[in-house]
Amino acid sequence: STNMRNWDKSFQLPNYAMHSIPDKKVIEKAEQGEDEQKRWVEFNKTHFSRTYPESASRNYNPLLPWAMGCHFVSMNFIRNKFMLLNDGRFRENGGQGYVLKPEYLCNKNTKESDSTEDVVSDNVGGASLDNIHPRQLSIRILSGFCLPKSAEKKSSATINPFVRVTLYDGPPATPLPPPVFKTHVVEGNGLNPVWDGQEAANFSCLNPDVGILLFAVYDHCNITKTDLFIGTSAMPVSCLREGYRCVSLFDSNNTRSGAMKYASLFIKVKIEL
Repeated sequence: STNMRNWDKSFQLPNYAMHSIPDKKVIEKAEQGEDEQKRWVEFNKTHFSRTYPESASRNYNPLLPWAMGCHFVSMNFIRNKFMLLNDGRFRENGGQGYVLKPEYLCNKNTKESDSTEDVVSDNVGGASLDNIHPRQLSIRILSGFCLPKSAEKKSSATINPFVRVTLYDGPPATPLPPPVFKTHVVEGNGLNPVWDGQEAANFSCLNPDVGILLFAVYDHCNITKTDLFIGTSAMPVSCLREGYRCVSLFDSNNTRSGAMKYASLFIKVKIEL
């Protein structure tokens, strides 16, 4: 691993050289603007970079370094929403531990030059970040099936499920709060709750090659006014298909066993350019 000082020197490093960048610096670099983002993307086409959380007690959003083309996005094994996104990303390849980067993060569209400075300049101007094609997503939650009680619920009462859909986009831009859609609560029905899809979760995904949809099901307790986690599923936008779809739910440990074995959601997906 080598220290990162500036991109002009970084591009002169051997191809096996790698930069290790803490999560806070990832955000700082993204906030510096499009020129900085393109330079990082171009560096990752010929070199390695790794990002990591500075603290062992927390995680960070992995989509931003993925959108920059980072090869190793290290995470702490803490079960939170960011680890769920990580689970969803690698479920795309059957949990094999790696997925191929999108084409725009791999192809080098510029010509070789004798001057390293010219190479960097050409790369910035010709970087394929401009070739990202946004998508309009419409997700309707129709019903659920075999939703178990939350592990935190000790009473024998039935559950009151609702679904929260969050889009974690991967644009090379300043990180913004992700858009969220929430269904109404279905009272006392965890076996086959029906939402009818009367309202749709409409999202504009700026980078569908990297973006991830997170479906999370909760049980609303009317007594304590708290929401208890039931199950979730993180799905890459690039894997979405139009039409009626079944979304398998996983517990907080990313498993489908016991009461979670058959838990699922029935949805309708519409995708537009």
